[in-house]
Amino acid sequence: MAEIALPMIVTAIANPELEGFVSATLFSQGWNVIFRALDVTALSVFLDSDLKQCQNVVLVYSPDLPGISSNILATLKGKVRQTIGFSNENCSDQDFVGLYRAPTEPAELLNLVRGFVRAPLLRNPEFVAPIRRRATVIAIGSSGGSVGCTSLAINLAMELSVLGRDTLLIDADVRHPSIAPLLSLHKLNAENSSRIIAPHLSVSEFTRDRVSNLGEYLDGLFANCDFAIVDLGAIEDISDSLTDRRWTSSMIHWSCERADALWLVGKSDVLGMKRLESLVRDFSKITIRAKISIVLNMATRGRKGKLREDQYFSIGVPLSAQNHYILQRDVRTLTKAEEERAALIEIDEKSPLRKSIAAMAVGLTS
Repeated sequence: MAEIALPMIVTAIANPELEGFVSATLFSQGWNVIFRALDVTALSVFLDSDLKQCQNVVLVYSPDLPGISSNILATLKGKVRQTIGFSNENCSDQDFVGLYRAPTEPAELLNLVRGFVRAPLLRNPEFVAPIRRRATVIAIGSSGGSVGCTSLAINLAMELSVLGRDTLLIDADVRHPSIAPLLSLHKLNAENSSRIIAPHLSVSEFTRDRVSNLGEYLDGLFANCDFAIVDLGAIEDISDSLTDRRWTSSMIHWSCERADALWLVGKSDVLGMKRLESLVRDFSKITIRAKISIVLNMATRGRKGKLREDQYFSIGVPLSAQNHYILQRDVRTLTKAEEERAALIEIDEKSPLRKSIAAMAVGLTS
C-alpha cells in the first residue's frame, strides 16, 4: 500500500474549459476536488478556514485567476502541500515561475499531478512534453507471481534481436530480480550501462541507485535500441502505487506514464482469473499513457482450454485491450531452457511456446 494519503484538490483557474477539464479528470480518477475558486479572495478565505486540512491540499492554479499575483501565490504556497501552475495564453504570466503548458489529454494531466504528489524532488519537469525516442518500450507485468512474466520478457527480447532489431531487456522487478540468474549474468546489477549478451541484444538491471536520475538513465539506454522490454514482475494496488513515494514503485510509475505498451500476463486457473479480476478492477479506475494488452500464459488445448481462454479474456473487456496474446503450455522446453540458462530458441526452435512468442515479435516489427 502507499505510504501517503491521496491529497485533496483545490482549483484556482478562471478559464472554464481548462478548469472543467482539470476537475472532471481528477475527480474521475478518484481525487477529491474539494473547492473550485472563482477569484483569489474566495481562495484565500477557503484556505484560511481549515489550515490543518490544507496541509494535504494540492492547489492547481493559473495566472488568469482574478486578483492573483506572484506575491499572493507565494503566501498561498505556505498554506498548502503543493502547487501546480498552468500557463494561460490570454493573460500575462511572466511574473510566475515554474508554470507548465496546459494539458490537453487526461493522461498528461494525471501524470503531472501524480508526479508532484509522489516525489516532487525526483520528478522530471519535462515528462509532460511529447515523447520522442527511437525505442518502442514494452513493459511486461503480471497479475501475480510465477506466471511467466520474466520468461516472456527474456524470450520476446531474444526473438526481436533475432529479427535484427537492436533490443534492450531491463529487469525492473526490484523485489525479485530474475533475469541475471536465469541467464547466468553475474554482477549485472553493478554495471552502469547495459551488457551485450548476443547480437542486437543487451541487458540491464534497474537498482535503487538509478532512481535519482531515472529519466536520464533510461533515455541513455533507449537512444541505441529499437525495442526495450521491461520486466516489471507482479503489479499490485496500482492506484496506490502511482502516487507512492517508495523507490520500488519507480519503474511501475515510469512504465504507466512513459512506456508505449503494458502487457499484463496471467494464467486461466482459478487463482489466475481472480488475480486478473483484481488487476482489471484497479486499472479500470485510472488513466495511463501505455496501451494495455492481455497475455494468457500456459494455455491448454481442447474444448476445456478454449472455454477457460474465453473466460480469461472476458475478464479484461473493461480495459479495451489493444491486443490479446496466447502462450501455449510447454513445460518441458521451458524447464530445459531454465536449467541450461538459455532462451527457448536455443533449446527447441519448433517449440509451440517459442513459436507463439516469435509470432509476437514478428507482429511488433511488421
